[in-house]
Amino acid sequence: MRISVVIPAWNAAATLAETLASVAAQTRPADEVIVVDDGSTDATAEIASAHPLRPRVIRKAHSGAPATLNLGIAEATGDCLAFLDADDLWPAGKLAEQAAILVARSELDGVLGLVEAFVCPSVSAAEAGRFAVPPAPQPGWLTGALLIRGAAFARVGRFAEDLSNGFAIDWFDRARAAGLAFYMPDTVMLRRRLHPGSLAARNRGSDSAMLEMARRAIARRRQGA
Repeated sequence: MRISVVIPAWNAAATLAETLASVAAQTRPADEVIVVDDGSTDATAEIASAHPLRPRVIRKAHSGAPATLNLGIAEATGDCLAFLDADDLWPAGKLAEQAAILVARSELDGVLGLVEAFVCPSVSAAEAGRFAVPPAPQPGWLTGALLIRGAAFARVGRFAEDLSNGFAIDWFDRARAAGLAFYMPDTVMLRRRLHPGSLAARNRGSDSAMLEMARRAIARRRQGA
C-alpha cells in the first residue's frame, strides 16, 4: 500500500510548517506528500519547499479548496489518499492505524476517526470565546480524518468545484449514495485548528450553499428510487 497525502494551502505561512511536522512525525510514513499552493500571496510555497519532509509543491492560480484538492489528487500516485488542511494536525499514529485497518478489512473503502478541535494559541482570549469547541472528540466526517483507497475515491469522483462551501459534505453524501463502506474507529485521527483564517471558518456554509447541497442530495435519492 502506497499512501499519498494531499495538502491544499492558501496563505498558510503561519501554520503550514507545524502541519507538515505532524505528517513527518507519522509512525507509518506517507509515501508521497503533495502541497498544492492555491495562489498564495505569502511565503506558503517557500515554507513547503524548504521543509525537511521535502513535499512535492505544486503552484496554481487561486481557485478555491475543492479545485486545489482535485489537482493534488490528479497528481497523486499512491494506492490510498489522505488529505490535510494546511492549518490542521495529525496525531502520530493516524496513518499507521488507518492503513492497518484497510489491510485487515478488504471490504472497507475508507477509514475515518474522531476529530479533536482546538483554538489556535495565536487567537486572543476575546476572539477565542467566539469559537464553539466541543468538550470531547467528535466523529469526523471530514477529509482530514479520512484515509481512502484511490479506486474507491474514483468511483465517487472529484470534489464539486462549484461548491466553495460544503464540498466535503457533498462528497461524503455522494460516497454513501455510491455504497462506499467506511469505518469510524474510536480514535482521534485529526486535530482541527480553529482560528479566524482557518478553512473551517472560511467555509462555514451559507444558506444558499446548504440549499444547493440539499437539492443535489434529494436529486440523487430520487434517481436511485
